Amino acid sequence: MKSFLFPTVVLLSFFSQAQYKVDSMCGSKVNLDKAGKLLARYQPQTPGASYVMSVKLAVDFLKNCPVSVKNGLPLYLTHCSMYRDGKGGFVGSSWPHNPIVVNGGLVQSLAIDWRNFSGDESMIDLARKALDHQIQFGTTPANWAWSNVPYASSDAGSVKYQGASQFDTAVTDENRGRGDGSFVLEADKIGEMGIHYLKFYQITGETKYLDAAIHCADALAKHVRKSGNSANGLDWKKLGITSPWPFRVRAETNDVLEDYTSHVVENLRLLDELIRIKDRIKLPHEKAGAYKNASNVTWDWLYSSEGPIKTAIWKGYFEDIRFDSINLNRVNNSPMEFARYLIKYPEYDKDVATTVPALIWWVKNTFGEKGMNAINEQTGCYLPMGSHTSRYASINALWYEHTGDRWYKEEAYRFFNHASYMAEPDGVVQTGHNWGAEIWFSDGYTDYIRHFMEGLAAVPEWAPAGENHLLKSSSVVQKIKYGPQQISYQTYDTAAKVVLRLVSKPVAIIVGGTALKETKITTAEGWTWRPLATGGVLRIHHKKAGAVSISLASKKASVAKANRSF
Repeated sequence: MKSFLFPTVVLLSFFSQAQYKVDSMCGSKVNLDKAGKLLARYQPQTPGASYVMSVKLAVDFLKNCPVSVKNGLPLYLTHCSMYRDGKGGFVGSSWPHNPIVVNGGLVQSLAIDWRNFSGDESMIDLARKALDHQIQFGTTPANWAWSNVPYASSDAGSVKYQGASQFDTAVTDENRGRGDGSFVLEADKIGEMGIHYLKFYQITGETKYLDAAIHCADALAKHVRKSGNSANGLDWKKLGITSPWPFRVRAETNDVLEDYTSHVVENLRLLDELIRIKDRIKLPHEKAGAYKNASNVTWDWLYSSEGPIKTAIWKGYFEDIRFDSINLNRVNNSPMEFARYLIKYPEYDKDVATTVPALIWWVKNTFGEKGMNAINEQTGCYLPMGSHTSRYASINALWYEHTGDRWYKEEAYRFFNHASYMAEPDGVVQTGHNWGAEIWFSDGYTDYIRHFMEGLAAVPEWAPAGENHLLKSSSVVQKIKYGPQQISYQTYDTAAKVVLRLVSKPVAIIVGGTALKETKITTAEGWTWRPLATGGVLRIHHKKAGAVSISLASKKASVAKANRSF
């Protein structure tokens, strides 16, 4: 590309309609508006329509996922990626698998986001199968140093997850560490799997998932490490970086293979959520105290002189990257997922109005692909991908919702538009527009779907007009049912804030047998209605336990028509 850089710039300066780096992506011509800015792949003139279509295509593919010829299981359970076989089918790749990113992602993307949106209860069984497989075939023994915790990697096609052995005997530095190694853990993925175990417990009430989540939290509390530096500056006598947990560690012996990871947000999500619900789940006092200590250590470290908020050393996430003992690599997802957590829980950072935009701009400047609305994965794999582009878009959408600053809405819109091109009409979601033939289940599905759903929730006018959809809830939704004139749901928590896009203003809302009143105050208990050109946005804030029933006036209400054609 370097040799063509100057001619490209000249062309762009003369032709206003040629302002995008490519004219086609993933089998589709690129759609541009009159100003030469990127529009989405499907129904480009209707903002948001392509996002739903992209998700629907991905979900339907997963529901009917091809199986592995090695073990008869859906390919996503034992392979990180797949290829077209040239005969109309698919075969699993031989690259190390990343089961936690896939299995955990199925909970958020399908069992929570898409199920809430569509009412499709089959999402529960799909996610359950993945979690049960992780528990049965991908958990460390109870008598090891890191006990009863999940493995982040596995060999391609292997039913068992126990780290990937493919590069155990690597003789070049380029390959050492890829796939973690046999019986090697990634400490950040323990929280990532643990929080999804916990969320699935909150959906189903099945205690085996709560037990699995607690095992994860126990290990994190046991192995947390304190920083050697304070928020006031480096201690030159102890110069070094010690993250709260190592990145890669041998499960049996606690021997650290790679010391540093900035990606502690998933561990925080697990620890903080268990602390929040400690009374309801009857968490022993000593466990709650240990979790709180680990959480405090982590929050202190993040903002210390060696933490990534100050150093911008955001790295240590991807399982197929070589050992990086000098902390040279940088990743986009770690700062973006931390920004997501801060937006949802701004009480953790009194300077959140400075911190979050700084993280967004750092990612844009570091990973933005020139001439495109796309985000590259990491400096160690500097290629634009749909998952990371949609992640960046979702953070911008959330920050727009939080602040009302329309620059972030526009940023979200253009980057979501780019990511929509990755979803092909047959349900194949390409990793990136120039990635090649390999189709990843994380980058194309479980770490792709959820970002679009977050965007629709943050900007409800992007959700389909003339249809009824629950877009988000502050509490896990246990049950949901869409009917012609009624929508009913129930949340895990007694108190919850819920957002829906509806075809018409509700006639009545009943919570636990009592009518909920309409209010003009968005922070008060009750419900508010914001009309749009078609239908509007309903926000519910209830503090009472029990089922919630929303009665609608129109008999023409479309019941979650997410399967419409484009």
